[in-house]
Amino acid sequence: MGCAALLACSSAQSSGGFGGPGGDVGDGGASGSSNSASGSGGGASSSGAVASSGGTASGSSGGAQSTTSGGSSGGGATSGGAGDGGGPGINWGTTLTADEVGPTVTLSAIPFTVAAGDEVYMCEVFNNPFAGVTTDLLSMHGTMSAGSHHFFLFSVTTLNTVVEPAVGTIGPCAGAGLEFHPFPFLSQQPDWTVNYPTDSEGKPMGYSLSGSNQVMINAHYLNASAESITANVSITITPAKAGVVQTHVGSIFLNNSSLSVPATATKSNPYQATETWSGGSGLPSTYSIFTSWSHMHQWGLKLSASTGSNAFYSETNWNSPGLFLHAPGMQEPPTATGPLSAVPMTSGSPITWDCSYFNDTGATLTFGDSAQTNVMCIYIGQYYPASATSPDIIYTN
Repeated sequence: MGCAALLACSSAQSSGGFGGPGGDVGDGGASGSSNSASGSGGGASSSGAVASSGGTASGSSGGAQSTTSGGSSGGGATSGGAGDGGGPGINWGTTLTADEVGPTVTLSAIPFTVAAGDEVYMCEVFNNPFAGVTTDLLSMHGTMSAGSHHFFLFSVTTLNTVVEPAVGTIGPCAGAGLEFHPFPFLSQQPDWTVNYPTDSEGKPMGYSLSGSNQVMINAHYLNASAESITANVSITITPAKAGVVQTHVGSIFLNNSSLSVPATATKSNPYQATETWSGGSGLPSTYSIFTSWSHMHQWGLKLSASTGSNAFYSETNWNSPGLFLHAPGMQEPPTATGPLSAVPMTSGSPITWDCSYFNDTGATLTFGDSAQTNVMCIYIGQYYPASATSPDIIYTN
């Protein structure tokens, strides 16, 4: 229960898709719009702006650049809302003080070359950036150069990394576009920030990174140009000081890997793929879902998610679905619907997700990582409170 499936997807059309609000990836995207509205959902609340503090230090993790600086922007201080075409993240408006924020860490992957027409999955493993101490992450800001499709930061054990490139080197990912690890960060934007709202007591929420784990950058690049490109990927991580975070967040990753779409499916008579997850013992007795995402491929028409009779999420945009925020006062994707408050759940609450697909290829479409030749039906929800030791939940049928 302490891992999540990361099923990376390729497409000749770079898209916002899996990792964030719309806009084409690799072209820099449109500039994000300001979103200063405060949001709340269930026990979550947000207000104010993000504070910064000074001071710098430097260090290393793995073989690539890792620098730290005292304090942080916390991420998202001038962020765009979901669906705004490539803004730098979601702004919950959370106020962070110098007493709450630890020194930031920047991990930069060794630059690599992608030949014309090539599609690659490149990984680099870093030693734990917080000296082996379990640390709560408040914000992560990732950047990718042109030609990018997606970028994950995995939380991985040494058993996971034994098959990956050695620390301090970069090379093809062992699982290519199919990796199964917890993930504090994912994006399909060239510039994207992940952060969280505050809890009912006004304290910032955070993601717990195990001190015994390493971290791994997984970068998917698809070079549709006629010339080779040099890829650059980096992430800046803003941690909380010890004891600041009282409420942890995690992800519920629901994956219908048995999906198969027959050649007879049409837009007027699509194929419906429905799957239900019945909950899990790794969850608290009660919890709240505060964001929702979907992931489909180019033949996808709609993904819906519900718990019992409560339909809490629907998205019709396969190409660049925005992150839906279950909170009032926040900018939402124009193609998605859902309640504007956190979705109350119990550990035994089922989640049913359904994908509508057509198929004009003349052959059966099966599950896989290529958006050009395969299909997927995935629901991802962020929730609180999560376990501080196993925050991510996986379900694969």
